[in-house]
Amino acid sequence: SSSPIMSSLLPKFYNAWFCPYAQRAWISFLEKGVQFEYIEQDPYNKTPEWLALNPQGLVPTIVHNGKSVYESSVCIQYIDEAWDTGKHLLPTDPYGRAKVRIWSDHISKKLEPPYYRLLMKREESERTQAKEDILKGVRTLMAEMDPEGPFFSGSSLSMVDIMFAPFAVRFQIVLPHFRQFSIPDDKTFKRYHTWYAAVSQHESVKKTTPEADKLIPVYTRYADGSASSMVAEAIKKGTTLP
Repeated sequence: SSSPIMSSLLPKFYNAWFCPYAQRAWISFLEKGVQFEYIEQDPYNKTPEWLALNPQGLVPTIVHNGKSVYESSVCIQYIDEAWDTGKHLLPTDPYGRAKVRIWSDHISKKLEPPYYRLLMKREESERTQAKEDILKGVRTLMAEMDPEGPFFSGSSLSMVDIMFAPFAVRFQIVLPHFRQFSIPDDKTFKRYHTWYAAVSQHESVKKTTPEADKLIPVYTRYADGSASSMVAEAIKKGTTLP
């Protein structure tokens, strides 16, 4: 039972079950222990009603007290700040919060784009580069992880874990299927695999992760080049992900 700082109205959570960005907000709600109304939303169906809630028509979108909050990293922070449940997704001290934001940004800039590039690029050289970028991004993140762990900041799940978990799951399920690529299971990546084992089995992550046989068909359009989502268009043009 949470005691909202702002109101007792249940927030509405607009989600698409297959979306890694929306999964971040979903994990956050469950992890934080906040009750919410779940609304499955097709983000490709850009109705005026949907665009009134989020001008880009993207998930996740949270509507709380009649106001919309979107952008996955913003949603994590909003859920953490709006409800006081005794559980924190970000540290309470300014440096701790800054560090979590720095490494969340690393995930957005250094780990998400090469995932989509590896799926979508046709040239072998571009795919090889994407694989190298993923491994470099993972090694850089690993070096910042709490040595004991198992999570990024220590014994409890926090924003960095929530940012990376949906993509790490897709590294594990989607990339081996389409591109015969996975994070090597060797001593270089030992800390990553310790982290992944803990995160992938963590209740809020498990409950929000689609089964492999449902997830793989979603990415067929990316792998065969027919995807037309905003993410796909950004990868094709080489622009920043939305």
